[in-house]
Amino acid sequence: MNYSVTFISFGEIQDTFAAGPAATSWVLNAFAITVIALLIPSGWVSDRFGRRRMFLIGVALLAVGSLLVATAPTLPILIAARVVQAAGLALEGPAAMAILLDAFSTERRSTAVGAYGGLGGISLVLGPVVGGLVIDVVGWRWTFAMNIPIAMLTVVLGLLFLEPDRPEAGGHPGKPDLGGAILLVVGTAMLATGIVQAGAWGWTDPLTVTALVVAPASLAMVVRRSTNHPRAILDLSLYRIRYYGRGNLMAFLIAGNFAGTYLALVTLLTGAWAMGTSAAGAALALVPLIGGPMSFVSGRLADRYGHRRLLVPGGACLVAGALWFRSGVGPEPDMGLWFPAIALYALGVGLAHANSASLAMRYVPGPSLGQAGATNRIMTEIGSVCSVAVTIALLVGADDPVEGVRRVMLLLALAGLVSMVVAAGVDTRPASDEVSRSRVSREPR
Repeated sequence: MNYSVTFISFGEIQDTFAAGPAATSWVLNAFAITVIALLIPSGWVSDRFGRRRMFLIGVALLAVGSLLVATAPTLPILIAARVVQAAGLALEGPAAMAILLDAFSTERRSTAVGAYGGLGGISLVLGPVVGGLVIDVVGWRWTFAMNIPIAMLTVVLGLLFLEPDRPEAGGHPGKPDLGGAILLVVGTAMLATGIVQAGAWGWTDPLTVTALVVAPASLAMVVRRSTNHPRAILDLSLYRIRYYGRGNLMAFLIAGNFAGTYLALVTLLTGAWAMGTSAAGAALALVPLIGGPMSFVSGRLADRYGHRRLLVPGGACLVAGALWFRSGVGPEPDMGLWFPAIALYALGVGLAHANSASLAMRYVPGPSLGQAGATNRIMTEIGSVCSVAVTIALLVGADDPVEGVRRVMLLLALAGLVSMVVAAGVDTRPASDEVSRSRVSREPR
């Protein structure tokens, strides 16, 4: 809900602080950069010090950040408050996913992730609809204040019903690789900053060049340290797990692209089509209204029939919906185009969004679920940063807003097409898993 509310609040925040789009974009960018920088260390911490504990701490921190956002007197303080929110989300996200997946067998993980995605879809429905109404009635600050009672209730329920998990005391002796953790935070933060700010600073600006040089250098050092450190912050063995790398790439292409597409649609509805905030929110609710329930269904289907039969049609729906909308969108509101084309896009989201994550996580062993989930989430967040940065560049660089949206739709179609190619080589059917286990059992020991 916090995600969609931020997009729908963007124009109101800009007006409140009399700031331009570049300055206000840091309300989104600072959040994304912080999440990217802290996700993997947070997953590492949750695996080693208790997922329940880290989940509850993260939710509480998210509530504190929401209070600071709701009361921020200036744009810089608002941006700092968003960083606090992001730190809470980075801490609770991997822990929540690990708690969920650890409760399900490997064969039912797609069902679990689909249910998780479906609940996220419900919150995305509430975000633009409820958020739009709240903004119209009492202002954007109250949309963030709504997070506080929800977070407090979550903490209480977590204390009452979540079983405390106690990682084995001797499982990870010694100090963690703090140097690697620092390098990872620096590298991911610099990568996100360079991508986000390239449009404003310019690709040849010394600040952009510095960020994009420091990022790969830092990340390369993390990889090097992780190859021989006994308690490495980055578990490279995850990429030897079947389809883990492919699932992460799918998350980058599909889940990551969602942010840029969503921003373009918000811009079209509230800009060129001149809709009010609540009306735009109601129109946007079509995406999660279809995509959320479909995530429930598609997760179960992926467990039964394999991921390829969901991911390839999902990518095809993204391509078809994007090209259909691109071909007909104009400066005047056209709900006759909006509902069928965006519904087709939403169907693709429901088929492929959550199943990208479930593909990556399907064969991950229980003790590594926190870090594996964090690494998968970071691919989504990097994809989000890239898609938002490219979307803003396409919208700003176009002759008119509608032409900018057409360009974004072309980008969406390209992402969907590439995802179809990646998914074509996936085989997670139960019969295929049985064959793999049989081969392993016949190997000499």
